[in-house]
Amino acid sequence: MNMSLTPSPDIPQDPQLRALLRQWASKLVDSEVAADRVVQRTINVICDSPELLDGAQMNEALFAILRRYAFDENDLKASRQITGAMPDLGRVSDKEGTKSN
Repeated sequence: MNMSLTPSPDIPQDPQLRALLRQWASKLVDSEVAADRVVQRTINVICDSPELLDGAQMNEALFAILRRYAFDENDLKASRQITGAMPDLGRVSDKEGTKSN
């Protein structure tokens, strides 16, 4: 979808922009909650630094910002999964120690 976006003071409340960002985000992350976080973080950045959207490549700049936050979301999820899958090494070594006694 190639939609021309124009910077506006109503960006945080613009339902059309949110819908577009949500569509992009849902293709990059695997949950609605993560997509909503990515959309909100993207909107926060463009509200704080609207100059990021200046120029002819505004859609590409917006997508680059959103993609960065989607990758952050995916990295966070992966690190949580790894942390959750790690056994408590202290307990494992204690159990192994009692087996040999």
